[in-house]
Amino acid sequence: MPTQIPAVFAVAGSERQAIVVLPPGYRSDRPVPLVFAFHGRTNDNARLRRYLDLEQAAHTEAIFVYPAALRDRTGGFTWATPDGSSPDVLLFDHILANLERAYCVDRSAIFLVGHSLGASFANSLACARADEIRGVATVAGGIGLSRCTGRVAALLLHNPNDDLVPLAQGEHARDILLGAPLPASWPISEILDNFACQRAGGTVTPVRWCLHHQDLTPNGRYYPHQWPQGASQLIMAFFADLVR
Repeated sequence: MPTQIPAVFAVAGSERQAIVVLPPGYRSDRPVPLVFAFHGRTNDNARLRRYLDLEQAAHTEAIFVYPAALRDRTGGFTWATPDGSSPDVLLFDHILANLERAYCVDRSAIFLVGHSLGASFANSLACARADEIRGVATVAGGIGLSRCTGRVAALLLHNPNDDLVPLAQGEHARDILLGAPLPASWPISEILDNFACQRAGGTVTPVRWCLHHQDLTPNGRYYPHQWPQGASQLIMAFFADLVR
């Protein structure tokens, strides 16, 4: 095990940063899941880590990784749509390979989380790397691909009032990850931690589509694009069920 947790990764001639967090009491002889979380256009990876609070919501030990996106010409952050030369897919591949060498990673429990632009990237990455990913969970995301390399378990949350990432984009991501349009294959409705969800896709790679209506932030501001309260707990419970 390295004496210092890595924070910089050399990818395609560039230095890329990520926050890597080991679970308390990590042991090198006990495989643990690996959770990547991708931030959006306006918030960096450190702020994403704070407001998601995934580590507190985790049901089991895991290694958490919060990669940092590159900035575009406007000063906002950007994630490149996965393709054969995408620098951000190479970043994921490189971090995964490095952490596998350095730590005891449960290779069957690689998970992705994302919000907003980071959600669209996480959905697309899961689609492109379906053979590597066990599950993806996102809030307010679309998808940049039209066909996946395989099926992954997915939990997608969306607010119908979201005007930054319209509901239709989330529905498109849902159908691409499911591999079929909703009307043909959406049989089960359920309530999960106060979220109204629908489930399809089988027991190994279920797809859950959950709508929420948290339009107001805790300070009363109208912002339906927010990360809803309870989402992190729902996501980490979803991941925990996938590794049992």
